[in-house]
Amino acid sequence: MAEAGILLTYLAASVWLFHRALGALGGRATGVVASDSSLFTWWLGWTWYAISHGLDPFVSTWQNAPAGVNGMWNTGVPVLGVLLAPVTATVGPVVADNVAMILGPVASAYLAHRCLAVLVRPRWIRALAGLVYGFSPFLIAHAWVGHVNLVWSVFPPIVLWASVRVLAAPRRPWLAGALLGVAFSLQMGLYTQTVALGALALVVVALVLALSAPRAALRRVPALLRSLTATAGVIAVLCAYPVWVLLAGPSRPRTSIREATETGADAANLLIPSPLTAIRPGTDALAAQLRVYPGEQGSYLGVAMLLVVLAAVVVVASRTVLVTFVVTIVLGVLSLGTSLAVLDRDTGVWLPWRLLVDLPLLGQAEPGRLAPFVALGVVTIWALALAHLTRPRPDGRWVRAGRFVAAGLVLAAAVTWVPGGDHQGTTDASAPAFFRAGTPGIPPGAIVELVPRPSQDWVRDGGVPVRWQAVAGFSYRQTGGYFIGGSDRFPVLHDGEIGAFQQGVLDGGRGDVAAARADLAAKQVDVIVIVPDQVPDPDGALAWSRAVAGSPGRLVEGSWVIPLR
Repeated sequence: MAEAGILLTYLAASVWLFHRALGALGGRATGVVASDSSLFTWWLGWTWYAISHGLDPFVSTWQNAPAGVNGMWNTGVPVLGVLLAPVTATVGPVVADNVAMILGPVASAYLAHRCLAVLVRPRWIRALAGLVYGFSPFLIAHAWVGHVNLVWSVFPPIVLWASVRVLAAPRRPWLAGALLGVAFSLQMGLYTQTVALGALALVVVALVLALSAPRAALRRVPALLRSLTATAGVIAVLCAYPVWVLLAGPSRPRTSIREATETGADAANLLIPSPLTAIRPGTDALAAQLRVYPGEQGSYLGVAMLLVVLAAVVVVASRTVLVTFVVTIVLGVLSLGTSLAVLDRDTGVWLPWRLLVDLPLLGQAEPGRLAPFVALGVVTIWALALAHLTRPRPDGRWVRAGRFVAAGLVLAAAVTWVPGGDHQGTTDASAPAFFRAGTPGIPPGAIVELVPRPSQDWVRDGGVPVRWQAVAGFSYRQTGGYFIGGSDRFPVLHDGEIGAFQQGVLDGGRGDVAAARADLAAKQVDVIVIVPDQVPDPDGALAWSRAVAGSPGRLVEGSWVIPLR
């Protein structure tokens, strides 16, 4: 019953956070960026569609047709797609995306609560620690922007558990290693970047443990080897195909997908809260100067929590606190990226992440997204300090009043992480009538050239048309998309290649008709679909499309359907 109460408390907190979406789960999407929520809606819908039609959930030609997209290089979240398949199948992928967002902090908080049991005994402290972690600044930042894969920040607690049960104090190493392998495999189906960062965190823990007690570390080597063997075996069985798709599958990027120097956290964000935090006395002007937008300002720890950490290191001074402190410091420095940035000003000071940028896979990760591992380290020390202060005397009496007051201050420090109640927004998740009707008149699986075409134009919600495809039940394939990929011509792509036809649309209907026809033929396009009220110049787009297709087309449910002759 106690565990059920804890879960319900976490759920109530998440419902409060996302309350604006509750009245329109099928018509509004959580997050203030429509493109990103559209993308997650698409992938949740795709997983169910692929499973129910015997297709590959990891690779799809329904975007960027005919080449397709690689789900392992994108936010495919197939684990959530399977978990929420009943929701997607019955009430649609938009509702599934909202449910995933609501459940993400609940799952993250509860995993933290359970995994902290390896270090913290009192259940009530672990329950509070889970609440603090599950609604910490990193998760709130990515909830605000609509990143389902990062709101499900369940892997850092698993890393904490493995740090104890696999590295520091191994028990039943074969079983612990196998469980860790299952956790890695499931995280592979949530977000591959977090897999790489979690592995890095475990390496840091192992090095700190070995340097702090080398003899004890040597004694644990046999157990560690057994655990790692079990971990590798489970991953080899469960992830052989996903790893192949990641490393050698189709439509993957051919070079680095982002600039490593721009993905570290702003050091000032450690002390300056984002506008999404409830308590931020006079810091909004400084927050506006941070190097990233609020959706990535998730590194906030704050003066109060840092003081608790420092006090715990001095007062508690246990080996667990000291090791956790050192690991948290190392991960915090790594999260700052290749060079130190303060209020968006690069100081030119080189940082350790510069040594990792050329490593396969890990070098593609964004160091700033180590923030939840850092936050969990802080929360762990916070919980250990609270447990130390509230521990009863052997005769059953509570510690003296001074410790009671100190415990109150520790509890109060966590309040500085509480999110603001009015910042979690939503965006319109409706689709034009033609797509809600299932794209009548288009043969199933036909390749469509859509106007407007989905794109990487994040500011102008260019990715929204991929949601229309999901709402239509994947009744067609489309040449455009919003994804990470690559081709022979372009080592990195973030949307479909712009050809002669789409260039003619952009140029107001002026272009080479023969070249546009050849472009569409090369992409095996069957139909052009124009959504007039979503196009700046619908008349020009319609005239151009008719000229290229050699067909007048017809108006169906408010959209023009123009088959190619």
